Amino acid sequence: MVEGRETDAVAERPVELAYRPTVGELASGLRARARSTGAGRFQRRALIWTATVMAIGALLSAAGSGHRDTPWPLYAGAVVSVAFTMAMPWLQARRLHLLAERQGDIRGTVDDTGVRLTTAHSSGSHDWHLYSRYVETPELFVLLSADKSAVGFVVLPKRAVADPEEVDRLRAVFDRRLVRADAAEAPGSPRSRGRAVGRGAGSVGLLLLGLLLFFFAFAAVQRATHPDSFPGIQKNTAPISAVMLVLGALAVAGAWWLVRRMTTMRIVTGGLTVLVLLAGGTALYRVAPMLHCWGSDRIARGPEGAYVCYNF
Repeated sequence: MVEGRETDAVAERPVELAYRPTVGELASGLRARARSTGAGRFQRRALIWTATVMAIGALLSAAGSGHRDTPWPLYAGAVVSVAFTMAMPWLQARRLHLLAERQGDIRGTVDDTGVRLTTAHSSGSHDWHLYSRYVETPELFVLLSADKSAVGFVVLPKRAVADPEEVDRLRAVFDRRLVRADAAEAPGSPRSRGRAVGRGAGSVGLLLLGLLLFFFAFAAVQRATHPDSFPGIQKNTAPISAVMLVLGALAVAGAWWLVRRMTTMRIVTGGLTVLVLLAGGTALYRVAPMLHCWGSDRIARGPEGAYVCYNF
């Protein structure tokens, strides 16, 4: 009986914390919150699509016949806007860190009743009804409020505990009182399996798209590379071909990124990627000698094999 009461006392002993948050930890907490909310995921997807469309538009404008009139200041402004959006978590973390620095070192406890944090100038207690879920990263636990946007959040670094074993006790408390925000993404869950299948299919689709773009890049310079069959000065399609090569390379990179955490699909994708990149290398071998004529309207291949640029 005595041993049982001692075991219960150890289990109920609060987990003690002592830390001073860093900018990196706060930024990581903000990113984890964004990944766990619908608004954050939408913003991330919108940012990726915006950057992709902008890159494609800039490449096509640079390769088109009116490349001299390309609105580069507009593209530069869009790049700055995208970069600012990507840096927003870090900028917000800097502001939060300035406030945290004024508070000094943070000490606290976590148990089944809630979280209590104390600094040199303030103290606060957070009951579990204020938070409904949490996210775990390799360095942090991030507690999220119940509202959809997770306006309220608490960042607790794992280094705040004195003993690494206390991290497991801390996780056990959160598992008893909160729901993991990434529980649906856990390996083996139906949603996880569905996402794995979708990622695999998307990866194969991107590889096929890359192969198609490399084929178009190869075909775009067919006339210029065969002066015997197509004699005379030809329209300079090398810039368009180069754009196709870049887009194909981006498609291959996207295919790899989709399956980077899936061992089996990563191996399969690796084999297919080699074959697709061989096709891209063949197209690049044809296009590379023409790229010095990027700004020219016409091109012709001389008897020695070199390309001559013409502007009319």
